[in-house]
Amino acid sequence: MQKKVLLGMSGGVDSFMAAWYLLQQGYEVVGMTLNTVAPLSSVESKLFIKEAKDLALKLGIEHHVINVYSAFKKEVIDYFVDEYMRGRTPNPCVRCNEVIKWKLFMEEAKRLGCEKIASGHYVRVIEKEGFYYIQKGKDPAKDQSYFLWNLPQQTLSKCIFPLGLMLKKEVKENAFELGFNNVANKKESMGVCFLQGNDYRHFIDKIKPELKQKLQKGEVLNNEGDSIGSHEGFPYYTIGQKRGLNLYKNHGECVARIDPEHNRLITAPKNTLFSSRLTIKNFIINNPAFLISPQKVDIRIRGLDCVPPTPGTIEHKNKELQIEFDEPVWALTPGQSIVFYKDDTMIGGGVVESLP
Repeated sequence: MQKKVLLGMSGGVDSFMAAWYLLQQGYEVVGMTLNTVAPLSSVESKLFIKEAKDLALKLGIEHHVINVYSAFKKEVIDYFVDEYMRGRTPNPCVRCNEVIKWKLFMEEAKRLGCEKIASGHYVRVIEKEGFYYIQKGKDPAKDQSYFLWNLPQQTLSKCIFPLGLMLKKEVKENAFELGFNNVANKKESMGVCFLQGNDYRHFIDKIKPELKQKLQKGEVLNNEGDSIGSHEGFPYYTIGQKRGLNLYKNHGECVARIDPEHNRLITAPKNTLFSSRLTIKNFIINNPAFLISPQKVDIRIRGLDCVPPTPGTIEHKNKELQIEFDEPVWALTPGQSIVFYKDDTMIGGGVVESLP
């Protein structure tokens, strides 16, 4: 009897080819599209859903649409804006994976009688000593493991990632060879889905125009408390930023701290924004026994950059995770995810709550 798998379909080449590979492996594939792009009656939403439905029809698979825009707006978009209003830098993809996408996949898989859930992510999943882990995919340019650190064990135990052992180039070539030219040529979305390639500052202005009235220019202070310029509104800045600061002296300084309560930015020289240690309270480790003693790990503090992971040590003390970096890291930012690896296996992650 064929195993039934629920596949998240976005209308792009990755999820489409993931469905095709699963069919070749003998699975019964059920496609599911989560409408997060706009209200269901909008032109954008109708086009997005039609593209996904057409691809499912092309493959001859069952397809469902779940309208989650209202929940997505509340739990992800509003969270995104609120975090900037708190002087933090959010990671909306990690948030969505936790409270929207994979939570719904699990619920719908159970409702539809699917034993497994799948996606077009370029990652792998392994089981070791009774615990499940995400591994980096074969294609280093497409590795998306960083954004999946908070998936619970129950979810990971049901995951299949058909593209984990493939290069993106191979996937697109296969799509062309099979005659799926339109989907292979489709322009890919990069970065945060709802920004659609726009700067987050413009997005905030568009979706929350009332904030523009509240946000006022504020003062920029150096780390000695001297006024050295002005800014356009604190949510438009992140730690380490230089662009957009109206400084009349100390032009080499970067944002070192954001003070939303007083609408101030505090700056410091770039070379002072390095941190050697960090303590976090909000974290997940796939196998809790891993933290019986201090552990050497590789650490990523940003998701979509080419900076290699930083080696370091993590230790569990007093319900907190203490992190020591072998080499100081630059511009730690509250709200960002920090993710831990052993070789190519992700063993957990957490959220930067405050600067050391």
